[in-house]
Amino acid sequence: MAMQFLCSTHRQQLKRSRVVAENRWDEWMEAGREAFAQRDWQAALKYLGCSFELSEMLLNSEALPTLSNVDRYMVSGHFLAECFGRCHDRCLQRHCLLAVHHHLLKVLRSPQGRGLSLQRNVEISLQMLSRHYEAAGEEEMLQACYQESMRLLKHSYH
Repeated sequence: MAMQFLCSTHRQQLKRSRVVAENRWDEWMEAGREAFAQRDWQAALKYLGCSFELSEMLLNSEALPTLSNVDRYMVSGHFLAECFGRCHDRCLQRHCLLAVHHHLLKVLRSPQGRGLSLQRNVEISLQMLSRHYEAAGEEEMLQACYQESMRLLKHSYH
């Protein structure tokens, strides 16, 4: 299930210009961080959700993924997950964390992604997942994901 925060008109406008899309991502992330700091969860969800969807669009529009777009996706996804957690929606929090992690592994598995240095991204993503699963008392559910992540990292960098 892909979450949608952007309307179709904005989605089409942002697809036309990478520069505009990247600027909008920066603006929305700043607005989302500010709303988050003010504990205005509804505004934070709106801005962070739009940033997350936009970062996914940027990442998927590239034949060769760039580290900056991988970072955008990870940061906005983790921030959105944290916001869902603050809203006590653990299901959507987990969804965002898993979406980010699975996308990182997808990039890592791809021939294009093997040239990127994703070790730190995967480690941070595993830390976020670990924190979430430990809070839920479900650490054992993360074991297979951890093992596959380590296998892919080892395979990609050796």
